Amino acid sequence: MSNFTYVEKDLLGGWCIEVRKGPFPVGNIRKNPSNGAFQYYHGNSNILNWKFEEKSLDALKQEIEQTV
Repeated sequence: MSNFTYVEKDLLGGWCIEVRKGPFPVGNIRKNPSNGAFQYYHGNSNILNWKFEEKSLDALKQEIEQTV
């Protein structure tokens, strides 16, 4: 069983998914408007430097759970 949860959020100017490990936020997932890929931003308030990028949201979630 994974201890990661993903909470969708609507933000001013966009959408994101908050990534939580247990009760703690560890990053966010956003969609790249240029190529449609999903990007993972590590850190609670990081919105500038993505760490992983995948075309598939499920593949990105798997990479996060194996690495973070």
